[in-house]
Amino acid sequence: MKKFFATALASVLMISTLMLSGAGAARADQAARNRNTWLGAAALLAGIAIESNVAHKNRLAHAIQGYLPDGSTVYQDGHVVTPYGYSYYPSQYGQQVACSNGSCYITQQQTYNGYSPYGSYPARY
Repeated sequence: MKKFFATALASVLMISTLMLSGAGAARADQAARNRNTWLGAAALLAGIAIESNVAHKNRLAHAIQGYLPDGSTVYQDGHVVTPYGYSYYPSQYGQQVACSNGSCYITQQQTYNGYSPYGSYPARY
């Protein structure tokens, strides 16, 4: 029984020592609290801006701008989906897309001595 009381008393003393010594370190000063509040608000605003940008890009990627003569679909973000399901960006192959009232066509941007530096994939229209 003496051993139980000695262990209990030692435990209470250790717990109270830890509680009293850690009380000052656990309190944050006002400057740290303000800094953390501002950082949290900035992170929230950055998250809102990023979400808005992603939503805008998704709207463009899903909005149809027109069709090419071969039936390929041209989307507002500039990518083309062929009738066979292949999707590509003409600008990566040195081509430009021009649309008017839903009718689109593709032209080569530049050539060097008759050769395109990008190739002519998938075809000239």
